[in-house]
Amino acid sequence: MFKSKATITAVIMVAVALFVVVAVSSVFFGTNDAYREVAPRQVQQVAPAEDTEALTDEALEQLIAEEQQAMESVVEEEVVDSATEVVEQATEAAVESTEDVTDIAQAAIDAAAQQAAEGREQADQLVEELAATTEEQIAPAATTAQAQTHVVTAEALVFNPVVVTIQPGDTVSWVNMPTHDTQSLEGLIPEGAEHWHSEMSQNYSRTFTQEGIYVYKCTPHFGSAMGGAIIVGNPVNIEEIRNAGARGAAGRLVRQALAVADAM
Repeated sequence: MFKSKATITAVIMVAVALFVVVAVSSVFFGTNDAYREVAPRQVQQVAPAEDTEALTDEALEQLIAEEQQAMESVVEEEVVDSATEVVEQATEAAVESTEDVTDIAQAAIDAAAQQAAEGREQADQLVEELAATTEEQIAPAATTAQAQTHVVTAEALVFNPVVVTIQPGDTVSWVNMPTHDTQSLEGLIPEGAEHWHSEMSQNYSRTFTQEGIYVYKCTPHFGSAMGGAIIVGNPVNIEEIRNAGARGAAGRLVRQALAVADAM
């Protein structure tokens, strides 16, 4: 915008300078019409009825000087008026051009700002969509990678392994259960955890989410101490299990579970 104003100002100054030079040169070289028209009028006004030959040389020179001064004054006024008109017209045109340039520049700035805002909004939206898609893809993969299935096999009157350590979210599957079941023991699982009892002679799977020690039995063969323990994450209820006062087959299973928990 500054370069446009400077260019317009320079053009105006050059135009005015050229006009003044042409006008002044016309005065000095006698080519200006105003100069030719003014001379007869001044002569008629100063000496309309007298014979110039009767004038003295000094008086004639004075008359010529006055005529020349009068003509120069008239020409100067016309030059000033013309130059003033040109400057006013050029200034008005420059102002209009400046306003047009300003409007165009402002419109371009507004359009660029709007495009930038729209582009930023689209970019933010794409980032949000990408983040949501990434979370959807990563979360299941992470859960799948962390979750594991641990197999406990019924062998005669023993579960193998007797004690299983897992993480929250892992699953325990009991297999080879032709004459067996699994059932959690009252008072030997974490407080608030859900008890379970599987169907007889059916393989069974259960997912554990709450940390702690879980002691369970095979109902028909518990007299032979058939049972086991599952430690999920941290054995947070170890003291409750230790102080539960379990005896007999339950006591044997508790002692095995505590041995593993104490070693963790």
